[in-house]
Amino acid sequence: MKIRQLCARVEFGDAVSNQALEIARALSSWGYENEIFANTADGFGRQVSRPDSEYSHTADSSEDVLIYHYSVYCRNYTRYLESKAKRVLIYHNITPPEFFEPYDKGVAAFCRMGRDLLPRLAECDLALGDSEFNRLELVDAGFEPAETGVLPIFVNYDGLRNAGRSAGPADNHQDSFNVLFVGRNVPNKRIEDVLRAFFYYNRCVNSNSRLFIVGASWVNRYDAQLQWLIDSFGLWNNVSFTGRVSDADLAGHYRGADVFLSMSEHEGFSVPLVESMAFDLPIVAYSSTAIPYTLAGAGLTFDRKEFAMVGELLEALRADALLCDTVVSGQRERLKAFSGVAVRQDLKNALARLEVCAP
Repeated sequence: MKIRQLCARVEFGDAVSNQALEIARALSSWGYENEIFANTADGFGRQVSRPDSEYSHTADSSEDVLIYHYSVYCRNYTRYLESKAKRVLIYHNITPPEFFEPYDKGVAAFCRMGRDLLPRLAECDLALGDSEFNRLELVDAGFEPAETGVLPIFVNYDGLRNAGRSAGPADNHQDSFNVLFVGRNVPNKRIEDVLRAFFYYNRCVNSNSRLFIVGASWVNRYDAQLQWLIDSFGLWNNVSFTGRVSDADLAGHYRGADVFLSMSEHEGFSVPLVESMAFDLPIVAYSSTAIPYTLAGAGLTFDRKEFAMVGELLEALRADALLCDTVVSGQRERLKAFSGVAVRQDLKNALARLEVCAP
């Protein structure tokens, strides 16, 4: 009996790739024969996966398991549908195209293809969302509710906390109140709203404050809009875009920050929320899509985008040590659900639902 995973792409630092690798490590530790196949891969990915062209569905048996990670449209979905193995879909969500439409119609069309395909993948033995929000999207797409479940993302926050210390930009501003956002610079993250909330806080509450936005740029027109906002607000000396950073630098940003601020309007899970909890960094977040499920009452959340109110929440965390300690305490409790032990147990429970024999 073999367990194989099929991905669109495997690359270094990618959350879906990391999930596939952590599942493979867990399966290997339990004695299961397993492999990862990918349609494309970077140099790192080629070391840990095989090309999906080498995957043959004719070699599958009904006792085998094929896990398909679905996070972007990829033609290798046909290999998944043709498999005779027990089929497991792990849905990592696909951003609705409306977010990209004003900036990049090509990306928007690609997202639309991915979301339109989802109902065709409903014939499977088990469908897992990596959040309850994603599971509910599966049900809305026509998946049988009784054959769905949740498998959270494996977040190696211990590895991140143990990453070598790196002097980040925040280290040069230890006397200021440092606000952090981590994530790709894409429209659904609503980084423009992070800038608007920070503008209020910096100009009306605490001028000794800085904003650090850590993540890769993806859409040139969106980047230009963000830069226009910074210029309009006169925040040149208070806002830093770092681009993609190493694990050591990322850990440095979490350590050097005073609060994590998210204004995102679409998340399938949000790994940075878990990482923030692991670094005892208080979270202020707009309660949208998967965010309330990932936090489950931890952090400070709000459901109206009133930028002055958000700015005052930031100040409350700065000025009220008891409030800050209470928030961090709640986040520590929530973090337990994302420990390696807890998520491995979730994976083991999913395999049990498939009646997979022990190796």
